[in-house]
Amino acid sequence: MIRTVRIQNFKSLRDVSIDLERFTVFVGANGSGKTSVLEAIHDAVRAYTGDPQKVFAHERLVDWIYSRGGEGDLSIRCWTSTGPSSSSSMGHFAVEAIPPRWVPLASQRMGKVRWDYRIEPSNPMLNAALVPARNLVFPRLNAALLAKPSYSEDVPPRMEYTGKGLASVLAYMALNDPKGFDSLVEAARTLIPRLRGIRFDKASVYRTEKELVRFGKDTVDRRSRRRYRGEMILLDFEHAENISARVASEGTMLMLGLLTVLLGPSRPQIVLLDDIEHGLHPLAQKELVEAIGRFLEQFPSLQILATSHSPFLLDFLNPEQVRIMATGPDGYSRCGRLTEHLKFSKWKEEMAPGEMWSLFGEKWLANKGTES
Repeated sequence: MIRTVRIQNFKSLRDVSIDLERFTVFVGANGSGKTSVLEAIHDAVRAYTGDPQKVFAHERLVDWIYSRGGEGDLSIRCWTSTGPSSSSSMGHFAVEAIPPRWVPLASQRMGKVRWDYRIEPSNPMLNAALVPARNLVFPRLNAALLAKPSYSEDVPPRMEYTGKGLASVLAYMALNDPKGFDSLVEAARTLIPRLRGIRFDKASVYRTEKELVRFGKDTVDRRSRRRYRGEMILLDFEHAENISARVASEGTMLMLGLLTVLLGPSRPQIVLLDDIEHGLHPLAQKELVEAIGRFLEQFPSLQILATSHSPFLLDFLNPEQVRIMATGPDGYSRCGRLTEHLKFSKWKEEMAPGEMWSLFGEKWLANKGTES
């Protein structure tokens, strides 16, 4: 798991250090930097385990995400451990994007200027086990894509970060891991009102494929549309059976997709979730937090980092799991613990975390260190 992250010169995160729990929820106003924290961690892990140039897409993208008015390198440094306890083996890795020293940063936006990158492993063997790219996911689930029929030749099939391929993954689990599939359906019954079961039917899935065709000495690309027999999801509810996933509610499909991320055959170690309560009724938010608690007990290596705008969801967390984001007078993001508020000790026995956040707000954090 990632215990601490320090982010410098990434978007509005000029210089922020954040301690992380196994389940950490970031709250704050829009534009305060919550999603940027998840993006920074995602980019750091992908760059550390792969090619930084591919992560940042092309040469100028680093400039676009570099903090306006920042100085020095863009740096994302993570301290990790092999387990949840403080005595677990520790390591760290860092990814730094180094601007050209001979070109003023303001001038770089006039044309392409190549940045250099530095990867800093403190213990390559340790960190290779901690944060391989396949063990961290940042899903951006789309209900329409989750509901579409799908076909896959992979074993096991994988659901894309958008949710595409959900039907293939669930059908594979039902056939090859019935115990795991039953556990997923049971969790879904808890979180989706009146859901009773998940079944499947065959459906046509069309793909546009490219093939090389030779004409004499020449070779050309030809695209063709092929039909496959894929899987489609059918849902059984208390008062309605055989309901296509395509007509199910957005919240139902998003919850089914999230459960597949957490309980599916390609279960990751670190899950990054933006707007974790999206599409969920307040009572479902309560059930989700309780379910995540059970998943964390079941899978000791699992870590979930999420953002939220819901004080109701926070009411079911421990105060230590809440991180507040705020924008300071200088335009840069600040991050602090809910427990750092001066009146936390006074109210901790009387108020739930969501109530505290609603009462305290973020102004105290935005102005922290600027009072005269």
